[in-house]
Amino acid sequence: MEKKNVLHTEKVISKNKTYFLDLKEAENGNNFLVINQTKTGEDGATERVKLILFEEDLERFSQAMMKIIFHFQKKNEGGINKEYLAEVRKKYPNAFQRWSKEDEALLRELYQQGHQVPELMTHFQRNQRGIESRLEKLGLELFSSSAA
Repeated sequence: MEKKNVLHTEKVISKNKTYFLDLKEAENGNNFLVINQTKTGEDGATERVKLILFEEDLERFSQAMMKIIFHFQKKNEGGINKEYLAEVRKKYPNAFQRWSKEDEALLRELYQQGHQVPELMTHFQRNQRGIESRLEKLGLELFSSSAA
């Protein structure tokens, strides 16, 4: 059976659950994500749950998922993987370091003056997610930018 308007599918199988992540195209041309969970209970009954994420929410959802995954890994590994941290810090020496009050104030000032995220990444020697999450924490609205 062919799935209607499916652009891409990923399947994740666990013990008693299967997840289908379907990227679909709506009639108006917009993309959306459908996540279906199929769970088999102890009695053999199948239960299905569906979640639909529209294109305008995907970026925020993705960012929230990355935060959750980061905290999950941190909790389960007792911190950030040292090899990963060393690799990231080759390019961004301040990655995962605490922000000083002075740096926060300067970040706010530069961003409000119109400096874009890639420029701020270079100045503060932090990765894109580090800059964006700090701007969010400071209550600043993020504008679209693409970092290298």
